[in-house]
Amino acid sequence: MRELIVANYALDNRAELDRLWAAHGYWFFRDVLDHDALAAMRREYLREIEPLGVTKGNPADPEWNGRPLDDFPVTFHELHRRSVWQNFVASPRIKAFFERAFGDELFWLPMDYYRALPPATIDNPPRNLDVHQDGAYSPGMTFATCWMPLNRIDVTTGGLYLAAGQHRRGFLRPGDNAATSTFADGPLDADCWARADYRPGDVVIFSMSTPHYGDANRSRRFRLSLDIRAVRRSTPVPLIGEVVRISEDGVTIASEEEGEVELVIDDETQIQALADATKSYPVFVTRFQAVAALPPGSRVMATRLNGRAGVFRTVMH
Repeated sequence: MRELIVANYALDNRAELDRLWAAHGYWFFRDVLDHDALAAMRREYLREIEPLGVTKGNPADPEWNGRPLDDFPVTFHELHRRSVWQNFVASPRIKAFFERAFGDELFWLPMDYYRALPPATIDNPPRNLDVHQDGAYSPGMTFATCWMPLNRIDVTTGGLYLAAGQHRRGFLRPGDNAATSTFADGPLDADCWARADYRPGDVVIFSMSTPHYGDANRSRRFRLSLDIRAVRRSTPVPLIGEVVRISEDGVTIASEEEGEVELVIDDETQIQALADATKSYPVFVTRFQAVAALPPGSRVMATRLNGRAGVFRTVMH
C-alpha cells in the first residue's frame, strides 16, 4: 500500500501542482484547513448523532457505546436542509484555501455527502469493494472531489483509498466492481492503491476519473468526513434552477441567471432523482420515469451539450 504524496510544498507552484495532478490524479494537503470551521462542521454532525444514544467519550472523536446501530442513518437530511456545507465553504479561510489550491474562483456543485460511518458490527468485516469514479456518469461536467476528514481516520477506521495514476486510463467498464475492475486496456494496476492516516485539517482533492473506495470501519470510533465537488469558474458550470415544463423528450428549466432554458432529453442523458422521500441519494431513472420523478417545481441541475442535457438530476436542498 502506497502513502499519498503530500503536496503542501507545491501550493503556490501552479506548474508543480499541475504535474502532480497529471501524474497521480490527486492532491493531498496536510493540515491546511481552518480548524475552527472544521470544528463547527463536526458539531453539526454530532448534533445529529448524539440524540441516537450510541456514542460515548470525547465528543470531538466519538466512540461507539455498544448499543444497536440498526437505525443509524446513511446521511443526515437536516444537514442538507440547513445547507451546512455551503456555510463551510463560504468561511473566509476555507474559501481562501480552495481558491489558492485551484488557482481560480470556484462553483460548488449542489452534491454533498455527509458521511458518518459507525463501527462495523460483525467480526472481520470485508473491505468496502465499491471501487468507483465520481465522474463516470457526468457528461458535460469537469469537477474535482474534495474529501475532508472531521476526526482522526487511521487504518483501523478505514477511510479513503485512491488508485494513484489510474485516472489517465479513462473510465472503468460499467458494472465492474473491485474484484473485476477493468479499463478497456485491462485491470487496475495491482500496486496503485494509496492512502494516509488522516487528521482534521487534511484534504484530498482528486479527479473525476480517479478510482477510489472507502474501507470498512474496524475501530470502535465513528468515522466522520465530508466530500463535496468543485468546478473552476473559468470552465463551463452547470445550470441550476427549477423545472418549468418536462416531457420524455425535453425539459425547460428556469434559472435566476439565465431565465428559461430548454434542453433536449434523450436516452444518453444521465438522469437522477430520489426514488421516494425515504431515500438518501438520487438513483438513475429513465427519461420516461423522469416526467413523474422531476415534475414542475423540482430543483435540478443540468449540463448542456449542444442543446441536450448531458446530466439532469435533482438538487436535494
